[in-house]
Amino acid sequence: MPLTIPLTSAVMPVAHAETSHPHVEVPTLLVLLVTLFLVVVVAVAVPLRRSGTDADAPPAEETVTSWAGSLSVAQRATRALSVLLLVTALVAGRIGVDDELENLAPALTVGAGWPLLLLGCLVVGVLWRWVDPWDAVARVLAPGDRSRPPGHVWPAVALALPWLWFLGVHPRPFDPRAVGVALAAYTVVTVAGCVALGRARWLASAEPVGLLLSWAGLVPRRLIAWDPPHGAGALLGGVVGGLLVGAVRRTELWSGVAVRPDALLWSTAALVLGFILGAGSGHLAARVGPVEQRAAVVQALVPVAVAVALAVALARNRFFTSVQLLPGLLGDPLGAGWDLLGSPTERLQEAPLGAAGLVALQLAVVVAGHLVAAATAPRSVIGDERLPTILLLTVSATVSIAVLSLH
Repeated sequence: MPLTIPLTSAVMPVAHAETSHPHVEVPTLLVLLVTLFLVVVVAVAVPLRRSGTDADAPPAEETVTSWAGSLSVAQRATRALSVLLLVTALVAGRIGVDDELENLAPALTVGAGWPLLLLGCLVVGVLWRWVDPWDAVARVLAPGDRSRPPGHVWPAVALALPWLWFLGVHPRPFDPRAVGVALAAYTVVTVAGCVALGRARWLASAEPVGLLLSWAGLVPRRLIAWDPPHGAGALLGGVVGGLLVGAVRRTELWSGVAVRPDALLWSTAALVLGFILGAGSGHLAARVGPVEQRAAVVQALVPVAVAVALAVALARNRFFTSVQLLPGLLGDPLGAGWDLLGSPTERLQEAPLGAAGLVALQLAVVVAGHLVAAATAPRSVIGDERLPTILLLTVSATVSIAVLSLH
């Protein structure tokens, strides 16, 4: 009989996409064993990449990153729209109605925007180059930028921690006022860094959201041609660790801590620990063996981090609720009662897939991410040189599936 973990969560007030799951039995051990078997088989069987194949695709800096080169007229137009949406979300978050279901900011950014950008970058690799609002503002404020990417992303590793804290630890990450403050702070820090240190230098080394979205655009065709900058393994591993800690906090396993008066402190400590463990594992794994072997390990972490981010974003129907709310909210971003596109909550379905369907989708996303990593990253190495990548994927799959099965 397979090991089963009950899928439950602590009872909490129904707010923006925050609903509790009924009991769902997840055959965790069976899912895990099948996933590990497939990951190992795919990673071992994938053919060695030969020179002159898709490794000769244009460099990532010229295709998916937002800071490189000049922009076309069409790209300027889409970025202008992106800046308009960012400003609208900022204004809505700060002065709009203080209701998570009636305010545009939470649904547009945390609920739907973040996972939709990840999905969009996977489908259209150059998407972030077309929509990056912070690079658009920085190009206006700091024209003629001559800075260059420094070849590392260590500042982004540090700046990823407060971003993950907001997503996973903040008591109310969908509170409009909190979203407005977070957006304003991230925008000020990013634009100020671009102006002070150089646009290309800051965005290529210190802006974690843009880096992850740019790297998501490499999956899978350009991934094996990517030369990861120093610290990329730590950033990707830290993102995975931090997101999974945030997922654990929404399970019954954490309910005993959640009622403590110092629960926020414990949650913050858990996030820091998970981030350090993930970042340390990613960094150490990326320092083993020759250059190609180290690059393969970091490349494998990209689809894993994207898959974990998408799976966590699906939790408690946050994503599906936000997507349903968006059309109505765009017609009344401040919650002033305009209802130009109808009421946001008029036809809201709280659980369109049901509890079991949602968990199945989360697990499927994580399994797919690991299989993509296994099929893509080891192509530049052969034989025993693939072992670090396989080991990293087996560990991340085990932890991810175990955590998501707790929901």
